[in-house]
Amino acid sequence: MITITTDFGYDDHYVGIMKGVILNVNPHARIVDITHNIKRHSIRHASYVLKAIVDYFDAVHLFVVDPGVGTVRRGIVAELDHGFFVGPDNGILTLIQSKVKKVYAIKMNPVSSTFHGRDLFAPVAAQVDMGNFFSLEQVNGFVEYPVSKPKRVKNKIKGEIIYIDHFGNVITNIPAHMVKGAKEIRFEEITMRMVKSYGFGYSGELLSVINSENFLEFAVNMGSAEDRLKLVLGDKVEIEII
Repeated sequence: MITITTDFGYDDHYVGIMKGVILNVNPHARIVDITHNIKRHSIRHASYVLKAIVDYFDAVHLFVVDPGVGTVRRGIVAELDHGFFVGPDNGILTLIQSKVKKVYAIKMNPVSSTFHGRDLFAPVAAQVDMGNFFSLEQVNGFVEYPVSKPKRVKNKIKGEIIYIDHFGNVITNIPAHMVKGAKEIRFEEITMRMVKSYGFGYSGELLSVINSENFLEFAVNMGSAEDRLKLVLGDKVEIEII
């Protein structure tokens, strides 16, 4: 199985031609589209999506979110605890670094300098899906973007915004166990109830929940926490458990 995640959208031919290239190499490939609406050039967005899916697919995860296409950045294949990653070495692996077992460099000889998804990563993903990657050169390490680990002092926790989804739900990197037992969360001058899920709030109420990836999330029932809190990806936050 090959999953595909890009920031290409659906207006152009880019996704379709990548699938065609994969099927030319491996006509029996099973392809799953994760999303092609990654925020343009957002490595952090792509990294969170990879973290969200990696334990649910024993697959080759093809990610083409590549603002550095055509530059000296490497293309890599990463062997994971479950499956593989294929894509640019630009930080997408950051949030799953503990799951990376080995990293291989892809020989950079694409036809185009602007579409490595078609000319490099798609055919390599097809080959990896068939088990043909052992000729690649193993290398040490991979690129990571800076992300702070959550820190708790007494009833206060410092964290970071690692994702904002389509609904405007704002996800922090604060894991569920750090806020276990909390009934309310205070952020700046705002106090939010901690509830089991969105429907336990009143319409328009700002809430705290533990999301499906076990992170603390700010949400608004039938609304957008992103609009309400004016937070953006990468913002540092400090919360107080009440």
